[in-house]
Amino acid sequence: MSVASASVAAARGASRTLDGLLEHPRVVLGTLVATQLVATLLLAASVPHNGWVWFHNGDQIWTTTQGWMLGHLELPPTELGYLWSLVLAPIMLVTGPTYVQALPPIMALNLFVLAPIALLCVYGIAAQIGGRLLGYWASFLWVVAPFASIPLFVDRYQERWTEHFLPQALGLTSLSDFPSLVVVLAAALFVVRSLDASRITEAAMAGLLLGAAGGMKPPNLLMGAGAALAYLVARRWRNGIVFGAAIVPSLLVLVLWKERGLGQLPVLSLGEARLAAGTGLVALDIDRYIELDLEHWRVQMDNLREFFWSARLAQWAPFAGLLAVLRVRRAPIAALLGGWLAAFIVVKGFSTRADIQANTFWRLLMPAWPAYLILFASIPLLVPTFARRLGDRLRPALVKPLAWRWIAVAAVLTVALPTVAIAASSPSTRPERAVFQDDAGNFIMTPLAENVKLEVEPTEDGNLLSWTTGGPWHGDVFYRVYRLEGPDVECEHTDGATAVYCFIRSVPIATTRDTEYLDPDAQAGTWYRIGIGTNWLDDDTQGDVFAFSRAFVAP
Repeated sequence: MSVASASVAAARGASRTLDGLLEHPRVVLGTLVATQLVATLLLAASVPHNGWVWFHNGDQIWTTTQGWMLGHLELPPTELGYLWSLVLAPIMLVTGPTYVQALPPIMALNLFVLAPIALLCVYGIAAQIGGRLLGYWASFLWVVAPFASIPLFVDRYQERWTEHFLPQALGLTSLSDFPSLVVVLAAALFVVRSLDASRITEAAMAGLLLGAAGGMKPPNLLMGAGAALAYLVARRWRNGIVFGAAIVPSLLVLVLWKERGLGQLPVLSLGEARLAAGTGLVALDIDRYIELDLEHWRVQMDNLREFFWSARLAQWAPFAGLLAVLRVRRAPIAALLGGWLAAFIVVKGFSTRADIQANTFWRLLMPAWPAYLILFASIPLLVPTFARRLGDRLRPALVKPLAWRWIAVAAVLTVALPTVAIAASSPSTRPERAVFQDDAGNFIMTPLAENVKLEVEPTEDGNLLSWTTGGPWHGDVFYRVYRLEGPDVECEHTDGATAVYCFIRSVPIATTRDTEYLDPDAQAGTWYRIGIGTNWLDDDTQGDVFAFSRAFVAP
């Protein structure tokens, strides 16, 4: 057999194999879901961790404490979003008040439910661009990209990527970042599906999901910029109106949440009211949320060149992807992906809080990474004659219209239940379940662990403190001894707030792994409290006190 004949035979065999795979999407996607799970577990086992505790870089203590309080119908100061804490509330009622106790079920939810949903959403969006074949390719890249990108960073940065960022990006934490990414991605899928004029239900679902994502973290609403562009380019005015209207109920829930917990909307700055014609006008505090620092962005791009294999590739890949999507005449989807990615880059990437050196850049832009990846996956469509040769294999996948009953279910879960839970909860007025610790100006709402029982016994050598271990903590912990000559909690209201901030005023005097401590300098009437801490490195010199015992007054 000649080389030409062998090549033709191999090509025909590959074509038959490809066609066979296209006829069995469940098998292909099921394999990718399993591969994603195995790869995540292998990474989890290989990077440093302390039991179930991987690197957290955020508000995990506050978020889970908020869920614990909501489970008891108690409303804390509502500085963070509400939806993820409401999802965690029933979990916290079973596991206990701390994020460490709740990590196993939270990770199970992330890895076995949310991660497969994210992969299927990537497939669904890509399949509407280039059929099942592009859907397979994008889904494959979604699985391998986090790991394939590791060697593309210089050695001195790989630790920050693999040990600090990837656990958050893959759902190995209790933070709301990964669930936010999944919900935003699901909303984008239904936006794509709603670009057909008859898909009103899909537009409603997209709006409800994006509103829910805003209930987790308000910046997630930035994806709406891409959706608005998509409807504009597609000229689907009615669908766009339905999409926007479906977001409104969740925005009203967010207003209710902020008003009941803080007594005001943070975006409205009463302290900076402007006076015009003798009338006080409430100023819109935009600078708090949008910080367009061009010089900072240039510094970040310099950092990208320093740490990444090819900054030019990373910067120009989405533009090439946009051209590819336009080339196959999917302009509305190109508008969605481009607007989605651009909105996050402008608002989050230009902010001084997004820093590649400090490893906060990737996390703040996480909800936009699916748009980047799908654009990157579309680049092969630019190859001359490639799309024409694939023919019908690139035809968008057909999907059934969404039934109205699923809109009702989504509305109940994302709007009705949160509204009832918030309305039924009473603002916290006493430090019964949580207190605030001041960690170098970073206030952290921290739960009180009832199963850590502290006792103080006066001896000739001083006060002997002993306490129970509490738990289970699902990782090694250390204990910090706090002391103050007098009451150690001070409660105060902020202007217009309805929930109380109660701050721990005692100071740490010792750190130990034991459950006993002798304080030789103590006096009668001294207030003691035990803080329980842990972190991914099990390093007791670092912070992360995630719970406090109740105070005990020395006799």
